[in-house]
Amino acid sequence: MNPPRFGPEQSGPLFCYNVLMDKKLRNYIKYIEKESAHPTAELIDYHKTMTQQFQHERMIHLIVTFFFALFMIMFFMLFMAILLMMPNSEAGMLMKTCTGLVTLIFLVTTIFYVRHYYQLENGTQKLEEITRKLYKRDK
Repeated sequence: MNPPRFGPEQSGPLFCYNVLMDKKLRNYIKYIEKESAHPTAELIDYHKTMTQQFQHERMIHLIVTFFFALFMIMFFMLFMAILLMMPNSEAGMLMKTCTGLVTLIFLVTTIFYVRHYYQLENGTQKLEEITRKLYKRDK
C-alpha cells in the first residue's frame, strides 16, 4: 500500500496555503475512507501520523487566529481613541486613515483565518470518526 502524496507539488504553485491545506485534508479524508474498509496495522499507523499532523496544524491556526483577533481588537480600540481625541488636522486625518486601514486589514485576515480554522476543526473531527471506525469502536 503506497499512500498518495498530499503536498504542494500535487496542486501547483498558484494555490494559496489555505486552499492547499483544505484540499490536502479533503483528499486525505477521501483516501482514508476508501482504505478503511480493510484496515491494516500500516494503515492505522499512517492514519495516526496524519491525524496528529492535522491536529498540530489546527492548533497552530488556532493560536494565529487568536493573535490576529487580538491585534484587530487592539487596532480598533486605537482607531476609536484616535477618532475621538485627534483633531481634524492633516496629521489627525492621516493617523485616522492609517489605523483604520490596518484595522480593516486585520479584520479581513481574521475572517479568513476563522473560516480556515473552522474547516480544519471539522476535518479533524471527521478524522477522529474514521479513527474510531478503524479501531472498530464505532459502527
